[in-house]
Amino acid sequence: MTTTASPAAGGHLRRAAAPALLLNILAPLAAYELLTALGSSQLVALAVGSVFPAAGIAATALRTRRVDGTALVSLSAIVVGLAGGLLFHSAWFLLVQGAFLTGTIGVVFLASLAASRPLVFVIGRQLAAAAERPAFEGLWASPGHRAGMRRMTAVWGAALVVHAACVIALSFVLTPGAVMVASPLLAVVLIGPVGVWTVRRRAARMRSLDPAGRPS
Repeated sequence: MTTTASPAAGGHLRRAAAPALLLNILAPLAAYELLTALGSSQLVALAVGSVFPAAGIAATALRTRRVDGTALVSLSAIVVGLAGGLLFHSAWFLLVQGAFLTGTIGVVFLASLAASRPLVFVIGRQLAAAAERPAFEGLWASPGHRAGMRRMTAVWGAALVVHAACVIALSFVLTPGAVMVASPLLAVVLIGPVGVWTVRRRAARMRSLDPAGRPS
C-alpha cells in the first residue's frame, strides 16, 4: 500500500512554506543588509531581524489559537539569543544562538539512547493519534523495532549536531549575511532528508500493524 500527496496537499504545503521563507529567512536577511548599509551595527541589525521570526510565531499562534512545542522552542531560542546578544553586546552570539539550540537538542537525542526509550520513540508516541498509541507502544516488544528507534534517534542526533557544528564553524569564516543564508540551506541538506526518512519509516510501520497493535 502506498500513498501519494494530492495536488491540494501540495498547494497547501507551498502556501504554508511561503510565509515561513519570508519571515524566517528573507526578511531577517533583508533587514540585516539594509540596516548595516545604513550604518547600523551588526548587533542592532541582527536584533531587528530576529523580530520577524518571532512575529511569525505569534501570528500563527493567534490564528490557530494554539502554540505547539516546536514554536515554543523556536520562540525561546529567539528570546534567549536576543537577550544574550544584547547582554553580552555580541552580534556573534545572536547570529549562532539557533545553532547552539540545534546542537543542544541533538545532544539530548544522543543522550536518550541510554534511556529505556529513545527520544524518537517518545516523540512518536506523543504525536500519534489517541487510537494509534496502544499500537505504537506495542511495537516496542519487537527487537527489530527497538533497534530501528535507536538507530533513528542516533541519526537525528548526529544530523542536528553536525548542522550546529557547521553553522558555528562557518560563522568564523563568513559574513553574518552569508551565515544567515547558509544555515537554512544546510538544514535542508542535512536535516530535511532525515525528516522525510522518518515520516516514511513511521508510515510504513503503522501500516504493518493490525488493530490490536501487532505486526500483521
